[in-house]
Amino acid sequence: MVLDVTAKDSNGNELFKAEKKYFEIGVDTDRDMRYGAWQIKEIIDLTLPPMQTQKEQFLLNFDSDTEEVTIDVKLWYYINGKSGHVVHSVSETLEYEID
Repeated sequence: MVLDVTAKDSNGNELFKAEKKYFEIGVDTDRDMRYGAWQIKEIIDLTLPPMQTQKEQFLLNFDSDTEEVTIDVKLWYYINGKSGHVVHSVSETLEYEID
C-alpha cells in the first residue's frame, strides 16, 4: 500500500509531495522473501498491521503569501507492484487570510 500526499496552490503549482509505503510481512520491495533478523525487523517497521488504523503526520510549510492550498491524500493498493487501485481518497482546500 502507498499513502500519497500532495499539496497544490490555487494556480495548480505543487507545493508539497510525500509518500509512505507499507509492505507485507516477510516480503521485501522486490517481492523476495527475507529471513535475516534485522531484515524481518525492517519489514515489520514498514508493515501496516491488519485490522488496525495507522496515523501519519506530515509537516507542510508554505510561503507567507499563500492564500489557498488544496491537499489531496490517496491510499493506493498494489496487487503486483505495477497495477494499483485507489482504495481511499480525501481532498480538502485550506484558505488563509493574509494581513
